[in-house]
Amino acid sequence: MTLVTLLTLVTAAQAPIEPLRRPEEKPGSYSWQVGLGYTPYGERGFGVDEHGVPYDFVRLVHELRFLLSGAVQMSSGLKVGVELVDITTTVEEKRTYLHGTEKLSFTQDTLGYSVFYEWRMDPQSPWDPRVSLSFGDHWRTSIKASASLLRDPVVLVGELGVQSREEEPYSWFTVALATGFVANSWIRLSVSASLAVPISGVGLPLGSVGMRMGYAFDPEEKRSVEVRVGMTMGESTWLSLEVCGRWRGP
Repeated sequence: MTLVTLLTLVTAAQAPIEPLRRPEEKPGSYSWQVGLGYTPYGERGFGVDEHGVPYDFVRLVHELRFLLSGAVQMSSGLKVGVELVDITTTVEEKRTYLHGTEKLSFTQDTLGYSVFYEWRMDPQSPWDPRVSLSFGDHWRTSIKASASLLRDPVVLVGELGVQSREEEPYSWFTVALATGFVANSWIRLSVSASLAVPISGVGLPLGSVGMRMGYAFDPEEKRSVEVRVGMTMGESTWLSLEVCGRWRGP
């Protein structure tokens, strides 16, 4: 949440020929967004059913995500927000036994949420350091520290964090880097990369790379739309696509 917020905040150009600058975060201002994401992935392997019979399988998973989030600037240095994610997962599986094949399919719906607090430590600093705390489901807690550097027309963002969850691995150390480019008052591009390493419990590290393209419907960016494409690498590799609409006020 923090890295995405920083890229959004520091890439607000007021006009095509004006220098890029950080917008003011006034108390009482708010933002909210609605998003729809899709991630397909699959795997091939070997299993044993409830009767002890072995089989080979090919599994295809479709994950559809609906996102709704909002944030309010409580003071010049404190922001509070909430995020809801409804995930519908459809699984299709083909099992191959010695005596023939069998096809299975099922759909599962889960609802996740998180509440976050973000502190802007020194608004006058060229690095704009921030600390965020969030908790919810499926991640229990998350603490992140970030900094950004503005060199018109490019923004550089770095983030370090620790996350915990209920299942093993129980906690992760995360690092993320991103850079954003503002073409004019309407169009912005950014790319990011992140790494998550288990620090409590056994698991495989996860890496991801992503690209975002945003279009603002007005120079103040009160209404904008973003398209995000990402690739996650770990035990398997999968691609995801997300489209989000964002509104800011007043």
